[in-house]
Amino acid sequence: MNPNPTPSVPGPLWLRFVRSLVLIGLCLALTVITVLAVIGCLPVVHDTFQQLFSRGSKIPKTAIGLTILFVILVPLIVLAVAERRSWLSWPVIAVLWLAVLPVLAWLSWDDAAIRQPITIEEFSPAFAGAEKSYAVLMQYSKQTPSAEAKAFAATKLSAPVLANPDNPAKWLESVTKNRAAIEADWATLAPQRRWFGELAAFDRLGDLTVSDYSANLMSFSVWRTLSKHTCAVAMLLALDGRGDEAIDLLVPQLEVSRKLQLSSRTLVRTMVAVVVERVTLQTAALVLDRTPVSAASRARLAVALGQENAPALARRLLLVEYVVFSPLFNRMKLGDTIAAARGTSFPLRRPLNFLSSLFFNPIATTNLLGDRIRELADLAEARELGKFNVRSQDFSNILVKESGMKNVGGRLMLTMAVPAYNKVVESHWKTADLRVALRTRLAAANK
Repeated sequence: MNPNPTPSVPGPLWLRFVRSLVLIGLCLALTVITVLAVIGCLPVVHDTFQQLFSRGSKIPKTAIGLTILFVILVPLIVLAVAERRSWLSWPVIAVLWLAVLPVLAWLSWDDAAIRQPITIEEFSPAFAGAEKSYAVLMQYSKQTPSAEAKAFAATKLSAPVLANPDNPAKWLESVTKNRAAIEADWATLAPQRRWFGELAAFDRLGDLTVSDYSANLMSFSVWRTLSKHTCAVAMLLALDGRGDEAIDLLVPQLEVSRKLQLSSRTLVRTMVAVVVERVTLQTAALVLDRTPVSAASRARLAVALGQENAPALARRLLLVEYVVFSPLFNRMKLGDTIAAARGTSFPLRRPLNFLSSLFFNPIATTNLLGDRIRELADLAEARELGKFNVRSQDFSNILVKESGMKNVGGRLMLTMAVPAYNKVVESHWKTADLRVALRTRLAAANK
């Protein structure tokens, strides 16, 4: 044995350069695999990273930073030790790459096709005149408010927050106690009442919302204010024995709320309409309780109730979010999604976009959402609320707790994109019950 072994002669510079690139690539590949294994298989880490996709939540920077440091250092240290001990011969490197490449290919592989294809235009087609009604509607929007809408946002009303009509005793007490303030506010809201009257004049209310995270949406505040004050003034008229005038106020509000639902492309718009319809139905019933209403006014109210289509609208509630989000998945990158969810700049946006296919499979994510939404839509339409709540929770558990490296980003993304539907569906069916009860009451009164 030679006590003084001859040191190995370094290879050519180009070969050492190629070897360095190969090892750097191998280190990066192992880092990505380690990241996905840690996030996908360790619930504590999974829950931490889930907060990246939750709008408004505080990012646990320390926990995420330590996780990233761990998954970077582990492959780096292992390869550094192996290289120092001369274990990384070219055949060994080749074997490692032969092991890594199929894993990367599997992570990037996506489903072949979308199983539940539907476009937003098919779901809610535009119609002649939709642009006009939509333009009027969006004068009060989040991104493009009119000058009138901006003035409304700065307006200070006199009446305090009123009780809800679902508690008749408190509602009547609140309305009676604040009569002067309500009447003063009613005069102040003249521009908004004029705008609402313009909307009510349309036979249909179009929705031209596009499938985009940054799409412009209706402003909820004007609807909440107008609907509450309209119902309050109608109640005051009823208490004064002016039942027909009260119904005259409520009928346009009821009609508009129904029109909003029928062509809605967003869950926000649909739920605004449901809330407005519910308080209007409750107030109409109280008006009938408190004062005589002529047969003609009752007939107008019955017509405003529209056709009974609660099952179809319940199904629509579920499908509308899928229709909006599914096209986004096909063009969205992981870094863009996190930035959109945070509403702020995200430093790792571009690197995550580059590696997006390893973390996020868009078609598989769309299919995961589509299959579950179709199932929940069937249960909502059939009013199987018990089963609906169970299956809805099952879906949430799948998204949050299902382990595995495959499509980790897609599962995390859906925790942000999919709302809690239980209360939404329950609210819809409670409103439908109020509508049926009022229709039955009006039919009985006309006999």
